[in-house]
Amino acid sequence: MNRDISTPDGMPRKGSGTGRQDADRSRNSAPTQVKRDYRSGSDERGRQELEVFTPAEAAELLKVPESWLRKRASARRVPCTFIGKHLRFSSSDLEQIIREGHRDPVTGPSRARRTT
Repeated sequence: MNRDISTPDGMPRKGSGTGRQDADRSRNSAPTQVKRDYRSGSDERGRQELEVFTPAEAAELLKVPESWLRKRASARRVPCTFIGKHLRFSSSDLEQIIREGHRDPVTGPSRARRTT
């Protein structure tokens, strides 16, 4: 806590009550940033982590042309993420694209040749 301390000439002077701020300033310790890795999976606390991909990276993973993916994203036909004005695809977006593209095989009665 700050408290007013008077100087010998009677002028008020601000001082720190504990000296902690002065010690912090003298260390010149800048806060450290934690680098985050946006990859699929779980972190050490069991939370889901996230990885984002550029359209080129996502198209490469999906094995489709980038133009195909961009056209469908701009038409909102596939899930996508905008970070500001930048188009990105999260790992869950890609999983959803794959799931929605899945088609079960068509099965029906066999087309055996009839002989009459």
